[in-house]
Amino acid sequence: MRSTLLLLLAGLAVVAGIPQGLASVDTDPTLSNFVCEDDGVFADSEQCDMYWECKAGKPTRHYCVDGLVFDHFKGLAGHVDPCDSPFVVDCTDRPFLQEPTNPTLECIRRHGTFEDPDPTVCNKYHVCKDGFLEATHTCTGTLLFNPNTGNCEWPHSANRVGCVTAINNCIKDGSFCCTGIEQIDSRGVSNPHPTFPNLNDCQLFYVCLNKMTPQASSCNSGKVFNEATHLCDLPENVPECEGWFRDDPRYQDYYYDLDSTDNTGTSKTDSKTSDIGAQDKII
Repeated sequence: MRSTLLLLLAGLAVVAGIPQGLASVDTDPTLSNFVCEDDGVFADSEQCDMYWECKAGKPTRHYCVDGLVFDHFKGLAGHVDPCDSPFVVDCTDRPFLQEPTNPTLECIRRHGTFEDPDPTVCNKYHVCKDGFLEATHTCTGTLLFNPNTGNCEWPHSANRVGCVTAINNCIKDGSFCCTGIEQIDSRGVSNPHPTFPNLNDCQLFYVCLNKMTPQASSCNSGKVFNEATHLCDLPENVPECEGWFRDDPRYQDYYYDLDSTDNTGTSKTDSKTSDIGAQDKII
């Protein structure tokens, strides 16, 4: 009867996720198939937050507090509490865990660092202690929280899905987003800060700083963005933007003479080029 009752209580503790810390749940070796070969503390073969303490050949089962897992190396070193964060312990071969203790949206376990419950918010993480939210942090720049390592990492390393709106890689109105795509310039060199046209305004363009952080920019007055060269250029050199400033009173003379030729055979367009500043680059 006593053995049956102990087994029932042990099972309820696991299912309910009761944090046991260093407290014993099962002190009767007949209730387990764990065999003590030496004195010490040893990992369970299946459950990462459960371990066994062996004394005089008798096994005692223990559970780490909810959110921590057994660290074999801390056990060998003789730590009073051999449990640690799952970020520093490999649980690949013993993936099972006790049920969470009174989880909340931010604190899915009693202890630990967790991603934001909103799957689109990938740059925030929450630190929980004793079941309470201790702090909320935001990754810097375009870094994302990696729930597998507990660190803020580059998007390609964090490998998060569905969080484009959560990271700062879109213009506020959502009209343009940086995708991290590589851009090769006319010299065959990768551009560390790719540039892209604004499809609604030839004078405007976007820069993706470090390929991920968007910034709206503009060519000097009289110039338009040339997608082929990634530089600001004269409108007549960009077919889709030819005559872009035709209605601007500052360039009335320029467009009036644009198609005419003087008596020397020289195009007035050539003589006007310097007025707009052909050598200006992106600002």
